Amino acid sequence: MIPGPVEYEHDVLAAMSRPTYAHTSKEFTEVFRSALENTMRVFGAKEGLPFVIAGSGTLAMEIATVNFIKRDSSVLVVSTGYFGDRFVDLLSRFAKKVEVYRTPLGRPADPKEVYERASKGGYDLVTVTHVDTSTGVRNNVKEIANGFRDLDTLLVVDGVCSIGGEEFSMEWGADVAFTASQKALGTPPGLAVGVVGPKALKAMEKVQPLSFYSDLRKWRDILNSYMQGKAAYFATPAVNLIYALDVSLNSILKEGLDNRVKRHEIIAESIRAAIRSLGLKMIPEEGAYANTISVQFLPEMVKQSSFLSDAERFGAVFAGGLVPEIKERYFRIGHMGSITASEVLIAVGAIERALKKNGYDVDLGKGIAAAEEVLFKNGF
Repeated sequence: MIPGPVEYEHDVLAAMSRPTYAHTSKEFTEVFRSALENTMRVFGAKEGLPFVIAGSGTLAMEIATVNFIKRDSSVLVVSTGYFGDRFVDLLSRFAKKVEVYRTPLGRPADPKEVYERASKGGYDLVTVTHVDTSTGVRNNVKEIANGFRDLDTLLVVDGVCSIGGEEFSMEWGADVAFTASQKALGTPPGLAVGVVGPKALKAMEKVQPLSFYSDLRKWRDILNSYMQGKAAYFATPAVNLIYALDVSLNSILKEGLDNRVKRHEIIAESIRAAIRSLGLKMIPEEGAYANTISVQFLPEMVKQSSFLSDAERFGAVFAGGLVPEIKERYFRIGHMGSITASEVLIAVGAIERALKKNGYDVDLGKGIAAAEEVLFKNGF
């Protein structure tokens, strides 16, 4: 129950064990074509360039930014946590001017303020994290993106902790969006996945590449060739991971994006109901909760390391904190991918027992009952 890598479906894992066909073979070319087309569908993109490149979500972050800026570019980072700040670290290596709009802990960005800064600041690029994995804060990307339709400034959306579990569409107005395979896409780690829209592709033609492996100019013809069912080469793709990704993307589309988002929403509601019933305080403010992760403070008397160790012994693995100032005071529950009601109840039970074991006065079963009410009401 950590925010990635998640648990995987058996058919996804089975795909990893297939023979490794040559990356230029007809067999693999067809699978890669399917995976790229399905990536477009999952991202809600009608046009643009999908990319599936061997690497982590951090590589996807680099691909999604450095291809569209110059050394003298001015960029704005909208930060609601640790991974918003990571954009600052990344972009400071490539751009001359990096400004930050950082919100107070737990609070999402104000879409109006993002628009005002973007329209008046002369920025070439603005980044926003849809759901920051460190705080669980979900930004209103739909409203933020809508303001960029008439701006020359590019909007880059970090969807690592959202795409596949939260409502999202490139048609909202995002110019680039990305995720990582091991999150809500339900594929083992190792793939940087994203889509580059038409405005960003056009802007890319006006800048010189600042990197080599993450240079989309190198990848564009390769990816387009595979989309047309023809093999091409720049660097060897992660063949077996792409097998697994294609299986998972097909499963997502079979479930239906609306149904999948709704399932994640109900699971999240059930966990929050349990957390509230136990008297724990969420870090995100009301209205900024995510479908894919729940982030909450521990009681003052509970030591994080002991709590996490006991919870694991009781059947569920959770993640510690990432925000430096409070990293020992809270924990994170990942609930994305193929998560089920049964796993929710196991996790809540582990939380209850671990809290009680560490001196917090809790009525065992109270959190489970609260979660079950939500699950039962929604037919789970």
